[in-house]
Amino acid sequence: MKKTLLMTCAVAMVVACVQAQSWLKKEKEPEKTKGWIDNFEQAQKEAEAFKQPIFAFFTGSDWCGWCVRLKKEALDTKEFEKFAADNLILFEADFPRAKKISDKVKKQNDELASKYGVRGYPTVFLLDAEGKQLGRTGYKAGGAEAYVKHLKEMLETAGVKTVEKPEAAKPLSAYEKMKAERAAKAAQDAEKK
Repeated sequence: MKKTLLMTCAVAMVVACVQAQSWLKKEKEPEKTKGWIDNFEQAQKEAEAFKQPIFAFFTGSDWCGWCVRLKKEALDTKEFEKFAADNLILFEADFPRAKKISDKVKKQNDELASKYGVRGYPTVFLLDAEGKQLGRTGYKAGGAEAYVKHLKEMLETAGVKTVEKPEAAKPLSAYEKMKAERAAKAAQDAEKK
């Protein structure tokens, strides 16, 4: 009887230890980078992990007027940022004249510009995780709404579905909470009658 009880306790302890180790070994969920990435390899890894295309923006950020205009009119807007957060991995290959970038990033950007045949700025590619081109565009007039619509059409043509996740509800103020509670109580009282 004691041997059976002792054996059962030993097995239970081993099982508990194995379970605890498996919990510790679980890899952390990958996190999507917020904003722009300047490392193409990282962008590819995130594209693979999140099953989203790469929005590759080739720009001359400190000298190209059309690039600055595209950023201001579309890319730096809440509408584009929301669409990108739900559907894209943002990669920027910058070719500045005055702004300093690392030699590693400069070399990477030069190689990518050569690989994809960039001849002017801004040039935008939609790429899959392997770097295969899904679409190519540049500056489009009409602001963020028109630009997002244009990107959705390009992605749809390439067979990529886009999603529109609802925005997280902002927390209610104390007054709004009190009002909602009173309305709920009034509804409950009406049901009882």
